[in-house]
Amino acid sequence: MKLRVACLLATLMAAPALADASDDPTVLGSWSFVASTYDGCDFTGIMHLGSGERPDIHACELTARQACPDVTYVVRQTCRAQRSGDQLIVRSQIAEFLEGEPTPGYWPDNFILTVKTSSRMIGALLSHGSHASEFTRLEEGVS
Repeated sequence: MKLRVACLLATLMAAPALADASDDPTVLGSWSFVASTYDGCDFTGIMHLGSGERPDIHACELTARQACPDVTYVVRQTCRAQRSGDQLIVRSQIAEFLEGEPTPGYWPDNFILTVKTSSRMIGALLSHGSHASEFTRLEEGVS
């Protein structure tokens, strides 16, 4: 399963951009997310997407919270997001465990998303399987 997910992500990351990533709706900014893991756990988090080395590549950071009956993990991850048309592929690397003991059993949280509007993306969390996910833009204040 791990190899199949890695191959899928590698193929999608290598795909050329189909549209200008600057087309609306933009994905830059902060997002909350939830995934349906159907394992008795709640999986939520926050992701911030910023500018990257190209218009279709975004630097990002996410913090995921997996709360299960017997253990809770809060994991900060660095990530890179590639935009191709209305598709956004997020590849993450674990930076640190903020809560819960570090374990090789917690894999990075990768996503394949479809940008639906400027405030909503849907798709799949790819980590220990594929799980339906929804991202909602956070309203950010102006300072």
